[in-house]
Amino acid sequence: MAADERHSETAKHIVVESRSPTRRRLTANQHAVLRILGGTERFRSAQDLHFQLRQQQAGPVGLTSVYRILHTLAEDGVAETQRSENGEHLYRASNGSGHRHYILCRRCGRAVAFTVPALEGYANDLAQRHRYTDVTHHVDVYGVCPRCGTDLAG
Repeated sequence: MAADERHSETAKHIVVESRSPTRRRLTANQHAVLRILGGTERFRSAQDLHFQLRQQQAGPVGLTSVYRILHTLAEDGVAETQRSENGEHLYRASNGSGHRHYILCRRCGRAVAFTVPALEGYANDLAQRHRYTDVTHHVDVYGVCPRCGTDLAG
C-alpha cells in the first residue's frame, strides 16, 4: 500500500473518530475539507484547498470559511499544521502519531516525518534547568523531494 493510501485510510479513521460525543459535530464543509486532506500525505495551503473545494462543490465556499475550518480541525487534533518557508500555514489530515517534525518539499508539499529523541530530551532538560513550563518547539526542514528533483533535471 502506497504512503498516500495509508494516509487516506488513517484520515478516514480520524473522521469516524471525530464523530464521537466528546468532539464537535462536523459540518458538511468540514467533511469536504477532510476528504481532500485525507486523500494525500502532502501538506496543502488554505488557498489550494479552497480552489479544490470550489471545483468539487455546487455551493460557494468562502476562503475565510476554509481558514476557520482548518483552524478548528487543527485545534481538535484532526488536522496538523506546518509552515512553509515563506511562513504560510499548510495543513493535512493528522495521522494521530503525536509530536513529529517534517522535511517538507518546497515544490509539491510532500512531507516525510522524523523524530529526534536527542532534541526532545534536550528541550525537556533545557526547560527543567531554567524552570520553564508548557514548553514547545518547532523544527523546520525544507528541500526538494526526489520526484520534484527528477522533474527539474528532466
